[in-house]
Amino acid sequence: MWRRLAHKQWLIFYPLALAVIDTLAFLAVYSAAGGEIRWSAFFAANYPGERWQFLGEHFISGFSFTPALAVAVFVGLAVCVFSAMLRAPLFRAIAGSGYPLSPRSWEETGRLSLYYVVFYLVLAALPLALPANTALRPAAGWIALVISLFLVYTDYVIVFEDLAFIPAIRRSARLLARRWPPALVLFIIYFAITQGLASLYARYYEAASGVFLLIPLSEILVFSFLSLLFDLLYIFLYEHVRNAGRG
Repeated sequence: MWRRLAHKQWLIFYPLALAVIDTLAFLAVYSAAGGEIRWSAFFAANYPGERWQFLGEHFISGFSFTPALAVAVFVGLAVCVFSAMLRAPLFRAIAGSGYPLSPRSWEETGRLSLYYVVFYLVLAALPLALPANTALRPAAGWIALVISLFLVYTDYVIVFEDLAFIPAIRRSARLLARRWPPALVLFIIYFAITQGLASLYARYYEAASGVFLLIPLSEILVFSFLSLLFDLLYIFLYEHVRNAGRG
């Protein structure tokens, strides 16, 4: 696999494109919710962690049917579809030759989009519906984190094995059970790095009176690189575990 990757320096453009889409999507939701339209205020609300906090405060904890909620739902569904349309070609670019520009079929896009919709609704949005000043919300967050470990191979399975949503989840859990220590180590390392970086950016945004343009640009680049790196590692591990099971 690593030999295939030797000359694939353009892989970074897949997660970069998705990061730009995510930022523009949040800008639409942020504006619809009445967020302050200033460069500094927007990026202070956009960094990882704070973005979900903003969504929770404006759309989840005090749930009500409003035009802003309609915008948020539409944008969220669009992001899931774009994620499927970009990540499926990324997975194939990592595992094969060339740089595919589109998913293999609309059925694949639908399956992957459905997975991302359910994933974000259940594991990201649902914990935010719990009371903020109780132990329920952090407990639900940790439970969601454990569940996401069992789903770590699900989108790869959907793309490479053409399985539907529920069978792909079961397949991911079985693959994890075969060799869970390296998957757990990667999971913990990724979580620790992203949380640490999010905390560093949070300190900057909270203390700065104005946001220097290169800071949010560096944030997009750094998190895109991390996403690509851990997709590389997990797809390598996925292929290894899957092939070992055939022996």
